Formats: sequence, structure tokens, C-alpha cells
Amino acid sequence: MRRLICALATAVCSLNAGAGTVTKPQRIVSLNLCTDQILLQLVPRERIAALSFLSQDARSSALSKQAEGIRTVRGTAEEVLALEPDLVLVGTYTTLHTNAMLRRFGIPVVAIPGANSFEDVRSEMRTVAKAVGEVDRGEELIAQFDTRLTQLRASAVPNGSVTMQYRSGGYTAGSNTLYDSIYEAAGQINGAKRAGVKGYGVLPMERLIEQRPNIINGSDYKPETPTQGNRMLTHPAIAALGAKTLVLSSRDTVCGGIWNLDAAAHLREQAQAR
Repeated sequence: MRRLICALATAVCSLNAGAGTVTKPQRIVSLNLCTDQILLQLVPRERIAALSFLSQDARSSALSKQAEGIRTVRGTAEEVLALEPDLVLVGTYTTLHTNAMLRRFGIPVVAIPGANSFEDVRSEMRTVAKAVGEVDRGEELIAQFDTRLTQLRASAVPNGSVTMQYRSGGYTAGSNTLYDSIYEAAGQINGAKRAGVKGYGVLPMERLIEQRPNIINGSDYKPETPTQGNRMLTHPAIAALGAKTLVLSSRDTVCGGIWNLDAAAHLREQAQAR
């Protein structure tokens, strides 16, 4: 409790005060789904004080099984401070109030913005690996990612096939998105990118039809319940395209990691089977 008391009393507390230099954090807390998964690959469970509440959700996390049994938190400053962490990993745009409070109390906080490309995946891994003192392990994971990516690209057969994401309200993924990197790795043309969509945005149905996609990537949100996004794919104008529809699991596409290549491999198989 010494570190917590110090933080609350002075609002500025050195985690190493009186204890020498700690090169590797031993009580790490992650408050973001994506940092959860990076952390799980880098350090043993014993060094993880807590993960986000989404870490054990099988729909959201590719490493949900690996996260089982580890304490989870919702992200309030009070519950995190009570864990006396020596490092907290967060998302740039999530738990903003908590992030500010932790920094005020002298807790080291590392913010990760989220990956929009495979280069971002590598950058995130290196940032977290450095913060947790596992640089070599981070490079090993990046090498594994790159080896598999190279193999996947070599096995993909470019045939002019066009893939597009299309969900509720015409929501789609254009350039500078993980989907764009996944499509490219599978040997696919991203129709939304070709239509000029930058990042995530809305594409009118008419623009979708102009791209004449071979594959339309729908939503896996509550698959047991029909959604507006998937109903849109039954519109006569879209149905007339004869495009194959498939779902790339959210757990493989929300956060950057080697699981993105599982999504690319699935897409490639579907494209080559058409």
C-alpha cells in the first residue's frame, strides 16, 4: 500500500522510491482490449495485475481463453489505484478520466492509439514490449507475424477480386484501416478504398454497386439476431450483384495482431473457392 498512500498524499509518487530501479514492471494493468492482447503475448500471467473487462469476451478477444482467471476491471481510477500498479496500458481514446488521474498520482501510463495498418501492429508491439521490458520477446512476435504474412501473400492468387465491408447505414472500411491491410494480404482489392473512402466511413449503396464487389463482408454483431446491416445485403440491387457474403470475426479484426492473418486466410480461401 506504500505506493498508493504516497500517491494519494502527494499526487506525485515515484514507483522506484527507496527500492532501487525496477527495470521490468511486475504489476501491470491493461484497460484496453487491444493492449490486453499485446500484454498477454509479452509477459507471464504473474506480472499482470488486471486486464480490461472485455479481455475474456470470446467475441471480442482473440486471446479470451488465455485471459481466463486473470482479474478484470472496468477502468475506474479507484479500482486501478487499489491494485498498486507499476504500469498501466491504455487506449488513446478510452478511459480518459482514469488515464489523467493515474498520471496525476505518478502512475506510469502508456497509451496505444490502435492499429490502422500492419505497420501500426508492429509499432504497437514494440511500444508495449519496451514499456514492459520485453523488447526481445516483442521482436520475436513481430518476426512471427512477418513470416506468416509473407507466406500468406505468397499463397494468395491475385485475380482482380473485389472485397468490401458493408454494414448498417452503409458503414465501410477504406484506406488506412486494418480491413484494408487484411484484404491486401488476401490478394483482394478493397472496393471502398477504390471508391475513395478514407478510413472508416459511409458509402452510398449506388457507390457500392459501381464497385461490383465479388465478396461483401457483413457484420457478426449478434449473429443469432438479424441486423439492419445484414438485411441491407438482401436489397434487390445488391443481391443482383451475385456477390458472396462472408463474416470476418470481430475478434480477428478489431485489434491488431497475428489473428488479423487468420481473417486474411479465411478471406483468401473464400475468394479462391468462388
